[in-house]
Amino acid sequence: MDHAQDGAQSASVAGLLAALTFIDNVGFHGIATTLTGSEPKIDRNWAALIRNAQIAVAVTALPDELRPAGDRFTAAAEKLIAVLERRDINAVADPAKELHIAYHALSDAGWNHLAGTAGFSAGNDQPGAGHHH
Repeated sequence: MDHAQDGAQSASVAGLLAALTFIDNVGFHGIATTLTGSEPKIDRNWAALIRNAQIAVAVTALPDELRPAGDRFTAAAEKLIAVLERRDINAVADPAKELHIAYHALSDAGWNHLAGTAGFSAGNDQPGAGHHH
């Protein structure tokens, strides 16, 4: 058993677990629903909260198969942060939808990766797998 490799894998798993836990608690669904609804409103705290989620993902050593999803998430976060900071209510809908989709893609793939690492079925073939609204 290579303890150095085990330590690196444990650190990678811990980093991914922390990032996923953080982004799963931001409330991207609620943000997207509010920003794409008939009367969108911008919460002044969202830009900072999304920036923190972006940072959490950006500093995480993602496994190779999750990097594209991580990159999409951080790019989509940047777009939404920009319109939120401008308080541009007319431009929030599309970036909010894009980030919501990117969030789900990263979260679902990340948890499936962790499930596989733990020796569990990823659950893609299970009823109710993934995030559904």
